[in-house]
Amino acid sequence: MASIEQLKRQIDLKDLADRLGIKQGKGGDDALYHSPHHPDKTPSLSIFINHPKHGNGWKDHSSGEGGTCIDLVMYAMGLTVSESMKWLHEAYAIPFDRQDGQAQPQKPKTLVDHIAARCIGARDQVRSYLAGRGITEAAIAAALKANTVGFNEWVSPKVPEGEVGHGGPAAAFIVYAPGTRDVLGVDMRFFDPAINGDVKTQSQGEKDGYGWTSDWRRLERARRVYIVESAINALSIDSCELPGAAAFALRGLTNVQSIEWTFLKGKQVLICLDNDEPFEPGHRRAGERPGPNAAWALYEVLTAQNISAQLVDQSGWLKELDHEDSPSINDVNDYLQEHGVDLLRNALEKTEEWLIAGLAGDAKRKGKPRVYLPSHDYSQYWKYRVRPDFTRYITKMDKNRETDEDKPDYTDLCGFRVASLTRVSVASSASTMTGDTDHAPTVYFSATVQTARHGYQLTRKVFTDDQLHNVQQWSKFGPIWAPQQFSRMVNILERTADLGARTVANFVGLAWLNGQLAINEGPDCYFTDAEKQCPYHNLTFPSGPVQDAARVIRAYQGTFLKNAAAIPLVWALGGHLKALLGFWPHMTIQAGKSAGKSTIIKRLERTIAFTMFSGQSLQTEFRLMTSIAHTSHPVGWEELSARRQDVIDKAVGILQENYQYTITRRGTDMTEFLLSAPVLLAGEDVPVRSLTGKIVRSDLTGKKGALMPADLPRFPVRQWLTYLTDLNKMDVLAKYEELRDHLLARSRASGASQNDDGAGRMASNYAAVLLAWRYLADFAGMDYTEGNFGTDLVAEMNAHIAETSQDRAPWVWIMETFLSELDAGRFAHPNKFDIVDGKRCLLVRTSHIMDHLAHSPYLREKWNGSPVKSATVFKRQLAEAGVIEGKKDVERTIRGNRATHLTPLSLDALETFGLAAVERDDLHENPRSRP
Repeated sequence: MASIEQLKRQIDLKDLADRLGIKQGKGGDDALYHSPHHPDKTPSLSIFINHPKHGNGWKDHSSGEGGTCIDLVMYAMGLTVSESMKWLHEAYAIPFDRQDGQAQPQKPKTLVDHIAARCIGARDQVRSYLAGRGITEAAIAAALKANTVGFNEWVSPKVPEGEVGHGGPAAAFIVYAPGTRDVLGVDMRFFDPAINGDVKTQSQGEKDGYGWTSDWRRLERARRVYIVESAINALSIDSCELPGAAAFALRGLTNVQSIEWTFLKGKQVLICLDNDEPFEPGHRRAGERPGPNAAWALYEVLTAQNISAQLVDQSGWLKELDHEDSPSINDVNDYLQEHGVDLLRNALEKTEEWLIAGLAGDAKRKGKPRVYLPSHDYSQYWKYRVRPDFTRYITKMDKNRETDEDKPDYTDLCGFRVASLTRVSVASSASTMTGDTDHAPTVYFSATVQTARHGYQLTRKVFTDDQLHNVQQWSKFGPIWAPQQFSRMVNILERTADLGARTVANFVGLAWLNGQLAINEGPDCYFTDAEKQCPYHNLTFPSGPVQDAARVIRAYQGTFLKNAAAIPLVWALGGHLKALLGFWPHMTIQAGKSAGKSTIIKRLERTIAFTMFSGQSLQTEFRLMTSIAHTSHPVGWEELSARRQDVIDKAVGILQENYQYTITRRGTDMTEFLLSAPVLLAGEDVPVRSLTGKIVRSDLTGKKGALMPADLPRFPVRQWLTYLTDLNKMDVLAKYEELRDHLLARSRASGASQNDDGAGRMASNYAAVLLAWRYLADFAGMDYTEGNFGTDLVAEMNAHIAETSQDRAPWVWIMETFLSELDAGRFAHPNKFDIVDGKRCLLVRTSHIMDHLAHSPYLREKWNGSPVKSATVFKRQLAEAGVIEGKKDVERTIRGNRATHLTPLSLDALETFGLAAVERDDLHENPRSRP
């Protein structure tokens, strides 16, 4: 953590008091604050900034308490010193992983930083200009206090007055990065555009992807957010002092598609862009309205992310409110200046009630419509009216005798609002995994609705073509009181299927979409039965500062020696490379009792948000399959060895296929499942003999190190995936081949054992993990040699190869069963121990061995789980292993009969593979005749 002195230098006490909710009294920036612990009519808490006597500090004169920023957190929140320091680190995004005494690295000051600082220094000079635009004093004061508004008076010494670029007095709006105090840009709005060549606005720094708000903390707390075009409009909304509301300015209509809108999730969003008139006939965009068109696009963007959005009704924004032919008002600030705060407040509360957002059903519609409705649909469209989470239907229209106005008679239609109905083209599984051109996409229809029970979080359901008009399917959203009228409404909404049409991938993790790598989270997918099709259907990847990555990796490297815990972490994060490599190995964690296996798995679950499935949830093949579908984010299977043998066999079969990916379909509706998730197998005895060539491992036994800190942050998985999207597939494959050759040269499979294909496959698996480490180290800003990860991975690989030499050969498993049967006297076929070419051998036909396994009922499970079922393949593997003595089969007399084509198996060679047989004294005795 940073030292106390470093925190004092970095943290503004007045800003800290605001974050702690300590209220300032009246009297401007120098006013005292109210005590946080008791009601006081007169403010009693002083905050000193560069005071000649007190320096930077605070003091509560009513209690005598005072001190530094840490003391203020302790005083206001009742925390300890360490808890207060941790709170400050998190609140101000100060990295934890610096050593005490090490200076906080200072970010180099940019031109935008200097411009912002100069504008903030002269900020009081902007008050009169903003007040002249109708902005209230309270809104101005709040923005000045948050340092988001300033004053710029710079003029160019080279560009003469009246030309573009000269400058002049301007209101400055400082743009900060969300969640930090980093300045990204400064927008100028000139008091007199004529001085600057009639250019009204100008920006410095970043503009694409970032908006402006008067106070980010206020926006984060807000339940309702208004989105407008400019900062002046945002301040106009702030002037209304709407409870629980904040305003956000786009800073340009192109930012509709550029801004990351996730910060609005769970909030009510009201879109109020400029009320532009249509372009005149003859213009290349004749009939279009820039503001409303951008509002429609923004509505689609937000709805696609399940963010509740509605349009503010601007049809009544007239200069003379009681005259329908009065000129229209263009934006929020114009309305404020024309009609004042109270009327603007009322206007902002009124949202459009039309069924299709942005498409008016009366004569007030201007310009090109958002969607074309034929006359038979349009004649019914005007009857449907929506509230945020409710839909009504007009049964008839009466006349008010006194005012001669239309008076609609409403009937409840359904207990939810259909926010959008969109056609979705889901990329095929092969295209998703390989990036190849998609020749077989699947078309669905996605309905996004808002219900009362989910608040401002939209819910979504995916329909097949024949489900779209099934009212029973729609009723899963909520009650439908008029099914006939509801079906007519759906028929009208079909016209909007093109508005938000999109191509998506039903895959959680790193996937290929339209030939490009893309990050797909649970909400980005359109499953027809999400809970069954993907274990991560609602997962949003952990996100955070990139510097947290190095801290997490080092913690895992230290908690178990020789990178025993870091290897599973790297394996888990590297699983997303499957889209680039085409495969990814599974993993086991080996450990003795009380070695810490369960602890490290639980920490891994928290660190990267992966799911460990209990053995009880893996009782059937279907449950095994649904736990690994449509994702490259790892999952875990607990205590698989405790399941029934048939379940184990099915699990192993699925894992064999899941090493790369497999497509399967289940159910009467042939629901598709893409089996792709890497699996972490945990338990005392993991049955992985047949998976040896498709698995890596980490052994925790005897390697315990320091405990990981309780406040260890989560790994920034989202940022890691963003890093991976910038990789080139061919470069990744070339790097993998390089590391594979590197590990093959250092593995036990090199040299004399180079023909061991199984060991070569294992080296390939560990090379994939090493590749992930190289990229992770680069992502985290670490040296890839740090912690000797590569060296420890090679040691683990070689230990794994040495211990599984016999497990990699299926003939060994068959021989183990056969020798057990032979020793128990249950093998009735001819066999004999004899000397062949001077060597002790067991003489038996390989076909008899396979027949015995195939036709013994009690060996049925072993036979079903065996990858080799042919006597020819079995004999060839015996020969390749060098356990057949000589080059020819032999003949012997056994139990008085001449037995031919007996294969001599060298007992000495078998013993090198851990296989031993009990040699009987009476070689001619019928084993079934013995007592």
